[in-house]
Amino acid sequence: MAKYRDIADDIREKIRSHEYTYGQKLPYEYVLCMSYHCNKETMKKALDILVKEGLIIRRRGAGTFVKDMDPLQDANTPNIFTRGLTAKYKGLKEVTSETLEFSVIPSDEQLSKKLQIEQGDFVYHIIRLRKLDGIPHMIDIMYIPLSVVPSLKAKHLEGSIYEYIEQELKLKVQSCHIVINSDISTPLEQQYLGLKEDEPYIQEELISYLNNGMIFEYTLARRHYKDFEFQTIIVQQ
Repeated sequence: MAKYRDIADDIREKIRSHEYTYGQKLPYEYVLCMSYHCNKETMKKALDILVKEGLIIRRRGAGTFVKDMDPLQDANTPNIFTRGLTAKYKGLKEVTSETLEFSVIPSDEQLSKKLQIEQGDFVYHIIRLRKLDGIPHMIDIMYIPLSVVPSLKAKHLEGSIYEYIEQELKLKVQSCHIVINSDISTPLEQQYLGLKEDEPYIQEELISYLNNGMIFEYTLARRHYKDFEFQTIIVQQ
């Protein structure tokens, strides 16, 4: 395993064991480099993993802190937004999936960077049309490393891939880093989402992490612009 992953694992464990407590400022980066006998670039990669997992936060001019969290919150309570469509609409709407593509491809330079794997490593390439009560709702374009999620089969794509990962493989989904953007529709979105040539889709670009710091998913989730709504709460600290 790469050294930066070992460092991220160790700092993560110190946070979970409360050696680093909620809201505590981490040692300066150069001190961490000395402690772990590494250079700045290696430490930056390690801390970037923990930032994306939501465990630490960088504050400009102040340093890096363990993220403030409610210690009374059950750590096993799932975040319904990061656990996928099936969990989000459970008991509300029927979620079904139509598999449009399921293949194995070698990762190119862009995919290897997104998934933090070696270029040429094999990944599942999956395209699914997700429906709510039989109505097309979203197109998922997914890339999953074979080394992280082995033995994925077509039957697993019919339901929740997250459930397969957590219930059958006994892996724990920790966090999801999301970027929201848009682009003009392609024939794919026009055919399955009913968009016109000059209309945009709204896209969530997701990179999801297991609790061991490994990335298990890079997904482009595309919706009709009329079906997309984003809500958030900003709290001043």
